Amino acid sequence: MKLFKEVLKNNFKMIVVYVLIGIVINFLDLYSVTYYQKILDAFQFKNLTILPLIIYGVLLLASTILGYLENYPEQQVKNKLYLDFKLQALKKMKTIDYLEYQKIGTGRLTQKVEDGATASRDVLLNYWLKLIRYLLPTAIFSLIFIFRVEREYVLFVLLGYIIVIVISNLVLKKLYKLKESILVNQEVLNKHLVRGFMELVVFRTNKKFDTEIEVTKEGIKNITDAKTKIKLVHEIFFTVFALIVNVLKVIVLGYAVLKSNLSVGAVVTVIALLGKAYEPIAIFNVEYVDYKLNKVAVKKYIAFLDSKDDENLNKGEIVKTVLGEIELKDIVYSYNYGKTIIKDLSLRIKANSSIALVGESGSGKSTIIKLIMGLIKYDSGQLLIDGKEIKDLNLNSFYDKVSYVSQEAPIFDGTLRENLVFDKKISDNKIKEVLKLACLESFYEKLENGLDTELGEKGIKMSGGERQRVALARLFFDDSKIIILDEATSAMDNVTEKEVMKNLVDELKDRTIIVIAHRLETIKNVDDIYVLSDGVIKKHGKYKDLLTKDGYFKKLYESAK
Repeated sequence: MKLFKEVLKNNFKMIVVYVLIGIVINFLDLYSVTYYQKILDAFQFKNLTILPLIIYGVLLLASTILGYLENYPEQQVKNKLYLDFKLQALKKMKTIDYLEYQKIGTGRLTQKVEDGATASRDVLLNYWLKLIRYLLPTAIFSLIFIFRVEREYVLFVLLGYIIVIVISNLVLKKLYKLKESILVNQEVLNKHLVRGFMELVVFRTNKKFDTEIEVTKEGIKNITDAKTKIKLVHEIFFTVFALIVNVLKVIVLGYAVLKSNLSVGAVVTVIALLGKAYEPIAIFNVEYVDYKLNKVAVKKYIAFLDSKDDENLNKGEIVKTVLGEIELKDIVYSYNYGKTIIKDLSLRIKANSSIALVGESGSGKSTIIKLIMGLIKYDSGQLLIDGKEIKDLNLNSFYDKVSYVSQEAPIFDGTLRENLVFDKKISDNKIKEVLKLACLESFYEKLENGLDTELGEKGIKMSGGERQRVALARLFFDDSKIIILDEATSAMDNVTEKEVMKNLVDELKDRTIIVIAHRLETIKNVDDIYVLSDGVIKKHGKYKDLLTKDGYFKKLYESAK
């Protein structure tokens, strides 16, 4: 699978080191048992020399040192695999088709990535790598060393393997069903817990918490009961497993007495190796159940990674320069389920002009923005950027010339300076001029460390309006030719919103500015306003003309006061 190939390729060297160290440790541990036999036999026959003791000590020392050293590759592999599997999701987000992303939803996507990355890591680390570096070497080396002591004992071990495998198949089916039910109940439990955490006001005012608590209690009971049953099933298996090993030990001792040609060291060695020979089977049974369950999560994750990409991101004509003229001709756009959102829409936005899109919710404003940005693809018509069809353009190069600011106004954990200019070298005076244009002077003056004040994660120390003004202030340091503002001033008060929008339109006259606004007074200064209803342009014109001549626009104006 492509997912595993790429991650394995990135971690190949460390995985090889981790596997080899594991195999060597297992070999040394089991080989030291054979030297223990030599020491016992030499002691029995009173011909003990220093050499076997030295070799035995070296084997134990080497095994101990390697056991410590393997912690490094183990942690490297364990953590790197998990994070690399997560990284694949981020790479997918770079290319995924926008509509595919919308179908999944952020909440489900986050859970899918978390479950998928964890399960993918566990499939490799706890199943395949454990099988290769520990389980198989332990079983093989144990049989080899038992064979060297007494060949007949290998037959006893193989017979025991057959019995254990038969019992394991019965136990595995029961374990799989129980663990599957646990996963289902955990999903239900997490769903109720998360929405209880996130929707405090709704649940409290509607007195829904009591119901949620009862449902959660039931989920807890189901999970607890299932895990108890798993423990009991495990214990049955391990009890039978221990019984088989103990029976074999008795058989070995009885065989040794009857045959009476085995030394004490040989008997002790075989008994010690018997436990080692069967241990991998016991561990394998547990890991195999988890492996089967993890494969379900991995398949879901791979389905996400294989979802449709937006081919226009990396294909098409490279956009080197943008003048900023945008034209939509007879555009039709429908959702997958057939509902038409945009109907034969035509509009022309001149380069270096400012326009606003207004209308009720569902009128098509945000859809037009997404079409212009190439996030969604229209059914018919033409959408031209400087006279070139957007379908023929390389979107990644086009995005270098476009700035988009939404109402969420993302603020990252850093200083005010970093949030405004990122890593650009801009003088403090120039930054302060922009703060004035964004109506952030009073905010700035209250900051203890000025431009170097930490704003906190997601701008936690700021109000919603302040976050939006910082996001808009970035535009003054940007060289994009097309600026799109999607409700980017929604958290501001009326007075501040008007002033910020006026400054933006006045100062950025050499850009093409597209604004979606709810409060219509803030778009007084734009060059043209398009009034939308049900995906159709009803009217367009200047603010004053529309307010006096268009009843629908006046209705929007009154409702937004």
